[in-house]
Amino acid sequence: MKFKIPFPFLLAGVFALAAWAQAEPSHERLGLEKPINDFTKIEIKNFEDEPLGRIVDLGIDLVNGRIVEVLVKCDSSLGLGGKIVAVPPNALVPDAENRLYRLNLSVERFKTAAPIDLSKWADAGRSDRVAAAYRLFGQDPYFLETGDTASTAASRPKVALGYVERSSKIVNLPVGNFHHEKFGKVWSLTLDLARGRILNVIVLAPGNFKTKSIVPAMAFTFNEARTALLLDETKIEYRDEPRYVLTEAAFGNEAYSREESYAGPRTTTALEQGSSYRDIDRTVRISRAIRAAKISDPNVQIATLNGRITLRGWVDSEEDKRRIGEIAIADSRLELVDNQIVVGHPTASN
Repeated sequence: MKFKIPFPFLLAGVFALAAWAQAEPSHERLGLEKPINDFTKIEIKNFEDEPLGRIVDLGIDLVNGRIVEVLVKCDSSLGLGGKIVAVPPNALVPDAENRLYRLNLSVERFKTAAPIDLSKWADAGRSDRVAAAYRLFGQDPYFLETGDTASTAASRPKVALGYVERSSKIVNLPVGNFHHEKFGKVWSLTLDLARGRILNVIVLAPGNFKTKSIVPAMAFTFNEARTALLLDETKIEYRDEPRYVLTEAAFGNEAYSREESYAGPRTTTALEQGSSYRDIDRTVRISRAIRAAKISDPNVQIATLNGRITLRGWVDSEEDKRRIGEIAIADSRLELVDNQIVVGHPTASN
C-alpha cells in the first residue's frame, strides 16, 4: 500500500471523519496527509461560517499517546492581535466538503478563551489550565485534575496528564535508549486528530535519509532535561521495528513510502497482558468487536502489551482467522498484530 510522503511532518488522519457506531469509531480520511507547513492552511470556522482562526501547532502528551490540545491562532477579523487559543481536539468537527474544521461556538464565546503564551509553555501545560479550556468548549477532561483520584469503577478511568509539549518541538529531538545508544532523531509523527491520538513516532536513522523506523508513541519517555526521547529497549530489539521504505520522486512520479511488515520475533511464551489503561482498553475493544462479529465459537485469547497485540487460540476456518485478524488490525495497525491463531481444534500433540 502506498502513502504520500509527508515531509517533514506526517499527519495520518489529521482530517479523519469519526463515524461512531455504538461505542466504537470508524474513520474515513478527508484529504491527504499534511506536512507541518500546511498546518497554517487548516482553517477553523463556526457553524455560522464565521472564521475563528487557523491551526498553528498541537499540544501533545507523547508518553500517554494523546493530542491534548489544538493550538489555534485567532483570525485577524476578530481583532485579538494574533491571540492563540487552545482547543480540545474532540471539539473540532471535520467539514469534508470545505476541507476545514468547525467549532460549535459563537464568535463571542470563542473570544473569551484564555490566551496561550507560547513563551511560557510550561505554565500552559498545567492540568487545571487545560481542564478549564476543555470545559469552555463543552468537553469533559479525560485526565485527572489536581487533587483528583482515579475511579476504578469508571468504564474509562481518567489518567494523570503527562508532560505536554508542542508537536513542533518534538520533531528533530534525538532518540536513544537508557544505555546511551543513539537511534537517530524524530522525523515525524502519525496522528489521528479526530480521536485525539498520537499513533506512532517515525525515527530517522543517523546519516541515512531512507531508513525510518515506526515506533509506538507510548514506548517513549523524555530524558530528565526533556531534550531527547528515550526507548526502553536494546538496539537489537529496535532493529525489529517496522520501517518506512522511501522511494524518491523520479520520472514524473511523486515520492511515496510503504511500511514493512513487523519483523520481530513471534510471541511463544504465555500471553502477557499489559496493565496500562491503553493496553487494557485496546484488548477490551478488540474482544467486544470479535463478539459483535458473531464468529462461530471462537476460542481465542487476546493480549496487548506496550501497544503490541497477540492473538492466540483456534477457530474453525481460515475465514474466521482472517476476520479476527482484521478486527485487531483495524483497532491498531498491521505491524503491531501478531496473529498466532490456528485453524482447527489443536490436538494434544500440537
